[in-house]
Amino acid sequence: MKRGTSPDYSEAVTWRDVEEAYDRVRGIIKNTPIERSSSISDLSGADVYLKLENLQKGGSFKIRGAYNLLSRTKRDVVTASAGNHAQGIALAASLMGLKSLVVMPEFAPPVKMIATQRYGGEVLLYGDSFYEATEKARKISKEEGRVFAHAFDNRYVVAGQGTLGIEILEKMDDFDYIVIPVGGGGLIGGIATYLKEKGYRGKVIGVEAENAAAMKISLKAGKPVKLDSVTTIADGIAVKSPSKLTVNIAKRYVDQVVTVSDEDISTAMFTLLERGKIVAEPAGAASVAALIRGKINVKDKKVVALISGGNVDMPLLSQIIEKNLIQEGREFILSFIVNNLPSEMKKAIELFSSMKLNIEELHTEMFGDDIGVGKQKITVRLKIYGNENLSKIRKTFDSLGFRIVKIRGAKF
Repeated sequence: MKRGTSPDYSEAVTWRDVEEAYDRVRGIIKNTPIERSSSISDLSGADVYLKLENLQKGGSFKIRGAYNLLSRTKRDVVTASAGNHAQGIALAASLMGLKSLVVMPEFAPPVKMIATQRYGGEVLLYGDSFYEATEKARKISKEEGRVFAHAFDNRYVVAGQGTLGIEILEKMDDFDYIVIPVGGGGLIGGIATYLKEKGYRGKVIGVEAENAAAMKISLKAGKPVKLDSVTTIADGIAVKSPSKLTVNIAKRYVDQVVTVSDEDISTAMFTLLERGKIVAEPAGAASVAALIRGKINVKDKKVVALISGGNVDMPLLSQIIEKNLIQEGREFILSFIVNNLPSEMKKAIELFSSMKLNIEELHTEMFGDDIGVGKQKITVRLKIYGNENLSKIRKTFDSLGFRIVKIRGAKF
């Protein structure tokens, strides 16, 4: 192919394309497991099976589409991304001995850069937005003759993502619903195409973050609609607009798109981690969020939910764990005012110990509008070990002259 030219990757996708893609990626990717989740089944009232693509090479489904594309072009590649697509492209290129360049906006988190570089990709920081990064990647593609690998507006990428549908049908074909996270629509487009064209009669349901619901709005409009902004912890599905290719597929084969909040996603991630020992990134947990929050009527139905990835930032995961522990009343934060004397601190700590409350964190303040002269404010984060009778704290604090100014995560 001549430098500066580009093939048309926006043609329609068929089930044959998906099967051809599987012939290329089989043996390169992992055939990830499908496991029944009793916890999610109980919470949703359905019989739920999880397709664990968080266990895939690169931590998400993206290697499927990336490898299918590059195995056909066999050319060095450039893309724009700061997430799983970047890592999928870098890994696929490395496996084939190709060079990959990923253009990221200058605000891209260092952890994303490091992950991409770890898989062999070169990173170029450019621009203040993904639009600027994308335009730079397109320019490089034309100047250097590299393949430009769009994350979802590419028939070979979509077909590669659709190979998940083959793996699911190989293990089970009697499910009533399949629930899939949606960003740009490449994942659900590939899977829906394969399932529906192979005769699947159940429902294909997409799940978007409610503050990034570009596909749902586009389907209502009948064409791609670009959002002014997207704000969600689910960066893997934080897409301003799907493509014409993916909207057309969704119009034909996707039965419904629902939305979930960041709070819903946070709860789903915590539930998967604690009950299923499954690490899911926010986008990857969107499908489960829709189920346990009742966004889809699946009572007594057999459901496959796709966990699309597990590349979650550890600080975010830690925040989600702590937040959910507090919401469930298993940890709580208590702020109270005492006299600025060592004996006062000793009394508080002895009380917590006697009540089997473990101090997870403690800090003090001497200055503030609510702190009087000769006083100090103590803030503690406490973990509850089987003691639900917390009313003793307030009663004892009152008797000791301690003034509680804030309680978060517990009622007593």
